[in-house]
Amino acid sequence: MKSKLFISVLVFAGLLSAGAAQEKNVRKAKNLLGKQNLTEAVTLIDAAVQNQETASSFEAWWTRGKIYMAIAANPLLARNYANPADVAKESLEKAAQLDPGKVLMMRQDFLNLAGMFYDQGANAFGEKAYSEALVDFEKSAQISQMEGIYDTNAVFNAALCAFNAEGELETSIKYFKEVVDAGWNNATACIYLAEAYLMNEQNAEAQATMDAGLQKFPEDKNMYLSASSIYIRTGENEKASTILNAALIKWASDPTFQRYLGVSYQNEGKEAEAETAFKKAIELDPEYMDAYIDLGNLYLQKGNRLSTEANELPLDEAEKYDAMMTQAKESFALAVPYLEKILTQDPNNLPVLQILREIYVRVGDMAKANELKAKIDELSGTGAAE
Repeated sequence: MKSKLFISVLVFAGLLSAGAAQEKNVRKAKNLLGKQNLTEAVTLIDAAVQNQETASSFEAWWTRGKIYMAIAANPLLARNYANPADVAKESLEKAAQLDPGKVLMMRQDFLNLAGMFYDQGANAFGEKAYSEALVDFEKSAQISQMEGIYDTNAVFNAALCAFNAEGELETSIKYFKEVVDAGWNNATACIYLAEAYLMNEQNAEAQATMDAGLQKFPEDKNMYLSASSIYIRTGENEKASTILNAALIKWASDPTFQRYLGVSYQNEGKEAEAETAFKKAIELDPEYMDAYIDLGNLYLQKGNRLSTEANELPLDEAEKYDAMMTQAKESFALAVPYLEKILTQDPNNLPVLQILREIYVRVGDMAKANELKAKIDELSGTGAAE
């Protein structure tokens, strides 16, 4: 009996000794963390959380979380470890699970970790690694939410990453809608949400989002531009024109609104109104090349339309045919100075060169047509004779 008692005491003493040793290693790892000796600290703490004597120790897991956070914050050291910020997250969450009563004292560590994931997301986004950045921003937002903080910036950035990532359009809609519904006072989220809806072929939702945005941000110029663009692209040109005319009451000197108005009028078949709007845009900004392209295209399309209609006339309407072909040539001629203006800024613009050459052929200016043909052959590398 005495021998058995002695053996039991020895075993118990051994268990106490092993447990004490592991607890000592936890304390030592914590001290090494304070001295930034992270390599030795991580070896000790990893062993401690795997040992049965300290595997359920709040202090061990909390210390491990702090050590891996320090590693993640050190770019040179972090490359030697697999996802140290994730290990830190798992460790802190394990510690909180083991002793929920101490979660409050861990608050700053969780918030620091949220900031760490946010920074990682920003770096990944800068490198256009959008899928990786999405995951990091999601983790940042999740940790902040756990601490009772709704981090609008993290959620918006997650939405932006999803918007740019492959196959994450539904995720982007989810997060942009979340930010908008949270009442974030920023028109950008509303604009992106509408664009995401449009890309997802949810036209009605895109339009409704823009309508709400115009109500909420009546003084935001980009909201009017985006709303009119959404309505133009969904074929609601009359609604787009209404929005643009309302915008021009506030920003009469903005050439972009005038150009968009021209596009919406042209799509409605209002050629005269479109011509006036494009010319006004150019008047407001003589170097606005997009407006020159649009106006040149307007004249070109009008000329093509007149030519087509003329060629469809019966043979006995020769007089009407001649009149319409004359009008077509006049329209083609009107396009020339605007297209030539583009070439003064971008002399190697191949599509414009090709369009302009076609117009020269149609109006009978073969000298200029052949001159442009040589330029086109040089740029396209054909070098073939006409």
